Amino acid sequence: MFSHSLGFDANWFLLLLLLIPVLWIVSFKPLSGLGAYRRFMAIALRTLCLILLVFALAEAQYQRSTDKMTVIYLLDQSRSIPAAQRHSMLKYVIKSVAEHRRPERHDEAGVVVFGREAVIEIPPFDDSIRANAIESGIDLRTDATNLAAALKLAHASFPEDTAKRIVIVSDGNENLGDARAILPLLADEGIGIDVVPIHLNTRAEVIVDKVIQYYKELLQLICLIIEKLINKVLHLFYIFLGNY
Repeated sequence: MFSHSLGFDANWFLLLLLLIPVLWIVSFKPLSGLGAYRRFMAIALRTLCLILLVFALAEAQYQRSTDKMTVIYLLDQSRSIPAAQRHSMLKYVIKSVAEHRRPERHDEAGVVVFGREAVIEIPPFDDSIRANAIESGIDLRTDATNLAAALKLAHASFPEDTAKRIVIVSDGNENLGDARAILPLLADEGIGIDVVPIHLNTRAEVIVDKVIQYYKELLQLICLIIEKLINKVLHLFYIFLGNY
């Protein structure tokens, strides 16, 4: 399940290891008086010190990787997404887990739902997700979209001994928190980020906005006409009083 390797951030320092044969040639004759066994141990110790110095300069890092994958799905349950779309989002998660989770690797999947706050609906576990899994959405405040809170909760929910991936299922209309500040931090930790956009039909909303704007302009015009008529009547009334 786990694989182990040694990585280096400054690989070019490894060229210094070419000095090892030179070290043996230079040290072999001066240490001849120590005897064969002690001379070999002295040269080996010098070689080890050189290797450790080179590894330090090359910034050696022990790396342990695993094939096990944990995926946490972030489902946007805010008011901007219709109920039918939310149901489709859950169906997508169920299908995705069924297709991609590999039981032999003990892959895990979890679900976080979010609106104004985030709730971990299904902690990561190595089994399929049921259709009736989402329950916390009933009490979830849906008057805002706080993707940042969902990202933080997902990050805290990952197990340690696994590769990590987050799948965001949302319309992207964040109006609370700052997800853009958190995403680079997750990427730096090696957490993969996938986004599944929810496409909404906003034509009806646009039509409503246009109708409202039309009536607002019409009302303003009517008020302006009435104001001018009142001023005209008052003006004529003052003229009449003056002549009288």
